[in-house]
Amino acid sequence: MNKQQIQKTIQFANTQCENVDKRLTKKRQQVLEILLNANKPLSAYEVKNQFNKIMDSSIVAMSVYRILNVLESVNLVHRLKSENKYMPCSHADGGCHHQLSIFLICNSCHTVSEINETDELVRSLFKKVQATGFAPTTSQLEISGTCDECQHSTSELIEK
Repeated sequence: MNKQQIQKTIQFANTQCENVDKRLTKKRQQVLEILLNANKPLSAYEVKNQFNKIMDSSIVAMSVYRILNVLESVNLVHRLKSENKYMPCSHADGGCHHQLSIFLICNSCHTVSEINETDELVRSLFKKVQATGFAPTTSQLEISGTCDECQHSTSELIEK
C-alpha cells in the first residue's frame, strides 16, 4: 500500500471508530499502519515487535491484543482463526460490509487473499443457516492451499 492509500484508510478508520463512539488513538493507528504495511498476516507478537522497533514508547502483547480486538470490532482488520494472525480488511478504506469473508491462505508463501462474494451461492447458504434458527454474528471461511504463483514456481522447478 502506498502512503496515499494508507492515509485514506486511516481517515476511514477514524470515521469508523467515531461512528461507534470509539477513538482511533495513536497506538491503534500505529497498529493498523503496521498491518497495512505488512505483506502478510501478523501475529500479535509480531505486531508488538514491529511497534516497539518504530515507536518511542513500548507496548506489551496484551495491549496489542486489545487494540486488535477494537480494530476487528469496527471491521478494519480480520483475525485468521486457523493461524491466529491478523490482517487488514481488503476493504478497510471503504468498509467491510460483506456477509462472508473468504480467505485463501497459501501454505507455501503464507500470503492471504480475501475474497468477498455476494453471489447467489452465498445468499443461499445464509438462507439455509437462518432456516435452522442459527444466527451468525460473524462469518468467514478459511481455505488453505497453494497460490497460483507458488504453483508456477513448483512446476518450473519440476520441469528443470
